Amino acid sequence: MVLRLVRGLTEGRTIELGYGVTVTHRAFTYADLREAESTALRLARETLPATRAFDAASIDDEDLPPEHEEALRGQAARHLIKLLLLRFGTDWGGLETDSGDPAPLTAQSIDLFLDLFPGVASALHGQLLSPWHELEREGNGYAPSPSTATAEG
Repeated sequence: MVLRLVRGLTEGRTIELGYGVTVTHRAFTYADLREAESTALRLARETLPATRAFDAASIDDEDLPPEHEEALRGQAARHLIKLLLLRFGTDWGGLETDSGDPAPLTAQSIDLFLDLFPGVASALHGQLLSPWHELEREGNGYAPSPSTATAEG
């Protein structure tokens, strides 16, 4: 007999964000998450406001004020959510355009969503990543693959 924890990491999920907003995504691996985090950090460095980018280029890293690191983390979190939704998002509901049509899950609509509803976006960030954070706290950064065969008996 084989026992393992059911985490739901190998299946897609629908996340309810409140206000009737839902986001559905297909499963992604820990490697997918780490690659998206790396890309998000790179994009955050590239898209820092001009004053922060100038500071980063002209001042030693250890002399940068904490606001620089906070701005970088905030930009990286925003890019991470956008990347994960664009790569693995399958649908979202509860959002509509000016004409009343359902909002498409595109880069432009994700940006607008993140700008207009920062509290809901923060909840999405937490809920999208929470299974992986729980797995990291356990000390095992590798979720079972959906196609992994296990020996029973």
